[in-house]
Amino acid sequence: MADPSSSAIQPPPALRKSILKVFTKKYSLQLDSSAISFIAQTLDSHGLLDQPDEWEDAIEALAGGIVEAEATGGKLSLSGSVVTQAALEKVYAQLVVEDSAAGTETAESRQDPQSHNYLHHHHDITDGERPNPEKYFNVVDAFKMPRVVFDQKRKVFEKSNVPPTILPMASSRPAYLRERLGILKNIVLRNENFLPPLAVGEGRRRDAFMKLTSTKNLLGRQGQRFLLFGMLSTSHDGQYVLEDADGVVGLDLEEAIPGEGIFTEGSFILVEGEYTEEERMRVFAIGHPPSESRREARLLCGHVDFLGTGAITLKDEDAFRVHEKAHDELCMVVISDLHLDHAKTMSNFRAILQGYVDAEFIPFAFILCGDFSSSPWSGSDVVKKYQDSFVQLADLIGSFPEVVKKSHFVIVPGPSDPFASPTVPRPALAEVFTAPLKRKMGDRVHLASNPCRITYLGQEIVVYRDDLMARMLRNTVSLKDEVREGDLKKFLVSTLLDQAHLCPLPQQVRPILWEFDHSLRLYPMPTALVLADKYDRFELTYEGCNVFNPGSFRGSSYGWTTYYPATGKAERSELPQ
Repeated sequence: MADPSSSAIQPPPALRKSILKVFTKKYSLQLDSSAISFIAQTLDSHGLLDQPDEWEDAIEALAGGIVEAEATGGKLSLSGSVVTQAALEKVYAQLVVEDSAAGTETAESRQDPQSHNYLHHHHDITDGERPNPEKYFNVVDAFKMPRVVFDQKRKVFEKSNVPPTILPMASSRPAYLRERLGILKNIVLRNENFLPPLAVGEGRRRDAFMKLTSTKNLLGRQGQRFLLFGMLSTSHDGQYVLEDADGVVGLDLEEAIPGEGIFTEGSFILVEGEYTEEERMRVFAIGHPPSESRREARLLCGHVDFLGTGAITLKDEDAFRVHEKAHDELCMVVISDLHLDHAKTMSNFRAILQGYVDAEFIPFAFILCGDFSSSPWSGSDVVKKYQDSFVQLADLIGSFPEVVKKSHFVIVPGPSDPFASPTVPRPALAEVFTAPLKRKMGDRVHLASNPCRITYLGQEIVVYRDDLMARMLRNTVSLKDEVREGDLKKFLVSTLLDQAHLCPLPQQVRPILWEFDHSLRLYPMPTALVLADKYDRFELTYEGCNVFNPGSFRGSSYGWTTYYPATGKAERSELPQ
């Protein structure tokens, strides 16, 4: 089906009258001239321009979509109260998704009489059109994400009117930590174990209720046990302390039994213990805050556009999920530490591409993570070295026309790629290095920040390239005794998702650009999380989030991971040696 926005058609007077009747008289919406032309083009593309009896239903579908999107907080390109072509294009695209999903679900329900969970509406305006996955694939740069902040008083997320800067005021440092504390504390208080019981309820339920106490309420209550929540940090004299919004209390961790996870300075933890005569907490147990599933979070803030790609409702996600399942062969290949200056690495990457071409199975996207050099960048020839390396990569990929035509390439810089700094997030590789690849593949190459986010239909995939396991273990304050190798992988994943953050470490260990802390946030929980790390490869699912590490491509075996959005599964592959 042709794109209705691809050609200009002037609407006949009768159609213009019908459009104004629905939009202006019924819904009090004003239309830009481009919006009226778009409606005419849409009707023409579906053969409805010469069928006046069909106009009103089609126009009603578009107008109703505008009203519904605005009511649910959807991000549309409205100029004041004027409906633009861009706004209608978004509504039309969503109608295609919903109606084709309804058709697919209805067909399945006919085969399964027990199934009644499908959409019942259908608009002739879409005429059986199927959504093109290409239109629902976006790579989101960390520095272009809207700055969505958490309002501590109203307990809601809202877009900040002040754009973030890499050179902020000093007040931004405590502000981002307070915001992180506020988000996590609200998750804790929503958890069923922390909800206050009813006055008339089961005694057991009242006994199981865990009540948080603030540090300001400890004074004069020595000898009593309390449950606190705050950030684990170190005082000026080198002692561990817990900081919350109201104050600081010293911690005695000698008898503390840690729960599951990795506990580092900079993480927000639950602490249970006794307040002593020395005005310190003698800690008996520490734990990470409970996580909140993606669906639970989306129920609360589904109207918030965290990524700048437009907010989608849970109903929209359900419709997208139907199409994700329909494209069960679509996959994304993730390779980390692709050293472009290493001959065997390049020959093995060629073998991977050749294998996909021979199998007539071309991945939808290749996510290539650095480091892109076998040695850290240094010296005056670094620019030419990287330029030459990307010329080789462009030539290699260009020798497979089917791959160039069908695949996206997402380039994520590594910790040692130029011009690296210890701060996160870090910007994409400079185009001075990657220009040959851009010339060869155009807009199918995406130069991404680290971390970056990929949206595909209703999924959000976070990609982060860092040697995070080693960094976390080097700065561990407490860890369970007799931890097995497999436990460490689970502990790393659970720590990040429980902390709802990619970098729960103090500033002196991993400096964060204060006003871009939102780009490291893992709330709502993503659909998938790629932790590209030199540590051992793994795949696991935690609270519904699919997490995997492809490992280093160059090593004892040349391995990579393939992610299938339809199933949420990640498969490990490696070349035979």
